[in-house]
Amino acid sequence: MPNDKVTQLLSDSRLAFLNQQNDVALNLANQAIQLEPKNADAYKFAGNALMSLARYNEAIKNYSLAVKYDAGNGNRYFDLGFAQATDARMADAMKNLAKADELGCIPENMIQLYNLMGILCFDIGRYEDSLINLNKAEQLIGVDLDILKRKAIIYGIQDDIRSGLHVANQIKLIAPSEYTGYQLAFKLLIQAGRLDTARTELQKAAKYTELTMDFCFDQITLELEFYKNDKDREHFHKALGIIDTALRTVKPEITSVTESYINAAEIYLQLEHADKALDCLNAAQVPVEAYNNGFAIVEEELAPPAELDEYAIEEMIAADREKMEEELGEYGLEELIENTEPNEDGEREFFTEIEEVEEEAVPTFKLDGSGEFELSSANRDQINRLYIGAYTLKKDFEKVIAYAKMLQASEGLQNIYIGKYTEANALKEMGAEDAEARYKETIKFFRNAMIKDPTDIMAVTFRVQCCIDIGDYAQAEEVCRLLSDEIKAPLLEKIAEAKSGGE
Repeated sequence: MPNDKVTQLLSDSRLAFLNQQNDVALNLANQAIQLEPKNADAYKFAGNALMSLARYNEAIKNYSLAVKYDAGNGNRYFDLGFAQATDARMADAMKNLAKADELGCIPENMIQLYNLMGILCFDIGRYEDSLINLNKAEQLIGVDLDILKRKAIIYGIQDDIRSGLHVANQIKLIAPSEYTGYQLAFKLLIQAGRLDTARTELQKAAKYTELTMDFCFDQITLELEFYKNDKDREHFHKALGIIDTALRTVKPEITSVTESYINAAEIYLQLEHADKALDCLNAAQVPVEAYNNGFAIVEEELAPPAELDEYAIEEMIAADREKMEEELGEYGLEELIENTEPNEDGEREFFTEIEEVEEEAVPTFKLDGSGEFELSSANRDQINRLYIGAYTLKKDFEKVIAYAKMLQASEGLQNIYIGKYTEANALKEMGAEDAEARYKETIKFFRNAMIKDPTDIMAVTFRVQCCIDIGDYAQAEEVCRLLSDEIKAPLLEKIAEAKSGGE
């Protein structure tokens, strides 16, 4: 027989939870548990409140008890699997979600279940299973943009360009004025090396969607991809012009401004223009101040990128005229004017006089600098690497060493390796007395990294390069003997080139 007190407590807990009073909801659920220790709903309500409080471990314990006391209910397994997925317990989550699928759940849980299974399978690299689950979710929920995006990404990973483009077109049908579908198609086309078609995709996006920073970044990507093919440095100048134009015509977020300055610095390094690269890197560290004070990526005004100019003005006017004539009916615009009789003074006074209105000046967009801005660790590492590149061009090796040491404090192993090698190399370039000793210390560091992880090819590469730098070709060749032919071949070529003096 139901306990009326427990029923009331659970009803109140649910109401408190819906009103985001999570502590109250948890307290009420716990009171119900004290009265009925085997009530599965009481544990579910406690688990729900704990999830909202981000106390995932406790939530999982409560959902596990809900499963224990109502083991035939698939919804209990769904709650438990969802909580485990949130707490990154992937294997347990997959197991319980599969059980929920076997037992069946309420429709809304089934939708989330398949979607979540799709995401989990994606995260662990089971892409076919991910597609199966995402398709199941789609059958229940109908067309869903998030599901379509994930499917397009999976097709890209599988190098199934045709299927990916089909999904991108589906996204365009649903949201033709959003850049998402065009961007996914663009990335797939770049992946396939179809650069001219990728350019056409951006032209379509320019015609049907609003200008965004993502669009501008993709334009830059296209120019850099073209450079890889034809080595025409003009692509770098076009990319800089795109960044400059974007920052003046789009209202960007702080992160986009920062990325724009970093991208510009990287391009200037490719152009071996160290001073301008340094200007951009300095701006990237204070993006609000730099942007609001009018920091310019390029010194002179650049024309908009060529791909945006390919819609002839005459064609646009003709299209507008055709549309207007359709609306006017029997007469076209010019015919209508010609067939309108003037008055005795030769005027058509029945036309409404339109006063000239002075256009109001559009206020200059400014970034909001009221909140605290902090570079991401990835941006910080990228900036430090670019500082190293710029100061290497300027042969200011003391600054190179300073930034190399900063890079050694990175969380990323690749950046630590770059920092270690760069410091030793900079000492050599300076002619420092301790350069050879530092090289030997660095070689030992990379040797220990190889011992720790024999599959660490990056450590192998840096170790070989260090040996080449100090002329220890025998050790370099000895290290290469441990590698597969595919990895060994380019390193041996580099050793041979160094031994011959670069000839």
